[in-house]
Amino acid sequence: MNSMDHKKLSRHAKAHSLHDIQRMLASFEDDILPNIASKDEILHRARQRQLKKKAAGASALALCGLLLGTYCYNPAYQQYELATARGEQASIRLRDGSQIMLNTDSHVRVQERLRSREITLSRGEAGFHVAHAQHPLLRRFERSFQVSAGEMLIIDIGTVFNVQKHSAADASVTVLEGEVAVGIQGAEAPLIHLIQGQSLSNQQRRLNAPALANLDAVQAWQTGHIVFDRTPLPAALKNFQRYADFNVQIQDAELKDLQINGQFKIHNYQHFMQVLPYVAAVRVEQTAAKEWKIAKK
Repeated sequence: MNSMDHKKLSRHAKAHSLHDIQRMLASFEDDILPNIASKDEILHRARQRQLKKKAAGASALALCGLLLGTYCYNPAYQQYELATARGEQASIRLRDGSQIMLNTDSHVRVQERLRSREITLSRGEAGFHVAHAQHPLLRRFERSFQVSAGEMLIIDIGTVFNVQKHSAADASVTVLEGEVAVGIQGAEAPLIHLIQGQSLSNQQRRLNAPALANLDAVQAWQTGHIVFDRTPLPAALKNFQRYADFNVQIQDAELKDLQINGQFKIHNYQHFMQVLPYVAAVRVEQTAAKEWKIAKK
């Protein structure tokens, strides 16, 4: 066979192969063509994909807005109250380990919020021992701990302090350990920082100057005692009356300046009345079950 014959045979084989391929594909046309999208369908699907992308982006943006709004609003997810009657004391431990101890005839409302722990002392006296993370870096992510009493606002920096509410607007705070920042609610004035051993009170919407405190006297109630340190007699009696129901008539006006010193049990005012004549020039007379008179000797 010469070269010309080889070339003819090769062209015939190629043509035959192409013909065979076309024939085989033709058998599948009925199955393939219905599944091939038209131009309009392709454009429609492209538009649908774009709409889905835009919807997903809008949903993500709305979710971010919702999360940001929730964070700024700082909602309360748990709220509870604790109260004591006259002569009672109680304590509560928060979920973060912080502890609140209530003195006699006191009431607090606790709000656990997303970014803060907010306590309102509506009456009485309370001690606060605030739990903090051990690592300084973790403290940056802690929720703030703040106490409001009347017009006063106390923000904890760390970690033990005592708050007493004296009237609808007035209160006092004493730092037993660490530091707090004190201000007037809603005021733009800078906060005053107190450290251990300092005390601060307010009169309406005015803060008084910080002063040194007798820490033994401030926290004595937590161990069941009252400590008097040059305390005027009327104030000493009023302190006892926080824990017990009794009345005292001071017969002589000058006795109101009588200063009292010493430590006494909070639930034993009778012992105080019995001891008083031995530490001061006074006569004490019990006129009824819960009635007393104090006069000069």
